[in-house]
Amino acid sequence: MAMTIACADMGYSCGYEVTGEDLGQILSGVKHHSLEFHGYTEKELEEVDAVEQWKGAIRQASRPGTSRTPRDESDRDVIPH
Repeated sequence: MAMTIACADMGYSCGYEVTGEDLGQILSGVKHHSLEFHGYTEKELEEVDAVEQWKGAIRQASRPGTSRTPRDESDRDVIPH
């Protein structure tokens, strides 16, 4: 199942998003991008806190979120909270 993480999920105003089939692929893409575009150092990339934050922001989906078809739920009696 595909996994995705986006910079926006981490609070950055950056359109970067990486999708991969396993955690290693995702983290490799995130680390490379963070180093090149967000000023992270090699040492910061290896910190447990940073890696855990990235892991927490990863979404699993059979399709990336941007290609999902919105559902019309106007006929349901459910009130969002």
